[in-house]
Amino acid sequence: MITLVTEPRANIFGNLREWGVERTEGGRAVYDAWQAIEAHFPGVRATYNAIMPDHFHGIVYITEEGAAVLDEVVAFFAGEVERRIGRRVWCALWRDSVCLAKGQLHRQINYILSNAKRRWIKENNPGLFKKVMGFRHWRLERAAATLAGVAGADSWDFRSFARDGGELWDVETGEEIAKPRKGNRVLSAFEEQQAAGGNGQATDGKTCCSTLAVACRPLAWTAVGNPFLLDAPLLVTVRISTATPDDKLAELVDKLGAKAERGAVLVGPWISPGEKAVKAEAVARGGRVVQLLAEGMGRYYKPGGADFDLCAYGRLLQLSPFAPREAGSARESYGKARFEWLNLAAKSIGDLSSGFSRADLGRERTASVRQQGGGGQ
Repeated sequence: MITLVTEPRANIFGNLREWGVERTEGGRAVYDAWQAIEAHFPGVRATYNAIMPDHFHGIVYITEEGAAVLDEVVAFFAGEVERRIGRRVWCALWRDSVCLAKGQLHRQINYILSNAKRRWIKENNPGLFKKVMGFRHWRLERAAATLAGVAGADSWDFRSFARDGGELWDVETGEEIAKPRKGNRVLSAFEEQQAAGGNGQATDGKTCCSTLAVACRPLAWTAVGNPFLLDAPLLVTVRISTATPDDKLAELVDKLGAKAERGAVLVGPWISPGEKAVKAEAVARGGRVVQLLAEGMGRYYKPGGADFDLCAYGRLLQLSPFAPREAGSARESYGKARFEWLNLAAKSIGDLSSGFSRADLGRERTASVRQQGGGGQ
């Protein structure tokens, strides 16, 4: 799948309508240039495409080994469009996505076929897709306070989080709060605090500027979706371990789906397969969800797939305190500490917590052994 964008996001290929894009002469030039690819490259098929007012998506198949290099195909297509229009129209950068994972091609085709409809929905419901930088809410402030309170615990290691690429942002200045590394003043203060017994006092009796104190500062949350979901009467945090037995999982899916159907808003990062199953059940029953994202939201970010439709109907709120990836940078793989942070944040945002963590399952197994006479005191 290739994506090309006009410079500077100029609407020259058509006009958006509810039923699709009404093409201009420029849009027809794009269509003709796309059709010309196969004649110029016999070993290449130019298939599904979406000609949008200010950008283009298309899927190409290279059907013969050595038939063409993707750069050559894109260069020919882009050049042919500009030749037919008679001037330069494209941004110098373009993106491609090679379909490798199972189901990825199917999702790309669906994305292309629904692109115009999704764009129309987004432009006609701007409030639900507007990114709010520095979003404030008392529940999020409570989450920051909770996280600060467990900063030194095993479940929340700020230093590991930072090494995993974590970045926390100050809501007042927009600057990075802390990213401890060797030789960093914040890390030194944190280690000094630990040496003093973790009570926030330095060895000379003065309060440290510790990582714990830094983590207490407000976080710059970015929000997309319906912010009023945080004002719902009941928010239920969902966390389900991958070790949850199938029978327990089925029970939880039904129970939490029923809560969502009755009006509860479910909260979580929706990471594990069990959590995703709960989210799907809740959505199928007309429920609403809040999602904490593992990465920041860039300039052109919008919810993808089914989340886009949820957002359009006001049934989704996405939140992130992380800085967005730089344009063109590769997607990162985050470590355990970041996802642990998301789970803790979700727990402090909600009013109730439902689900089984590994610790819950361990306690349940211990109780069972004791009932059978196999345990100690």
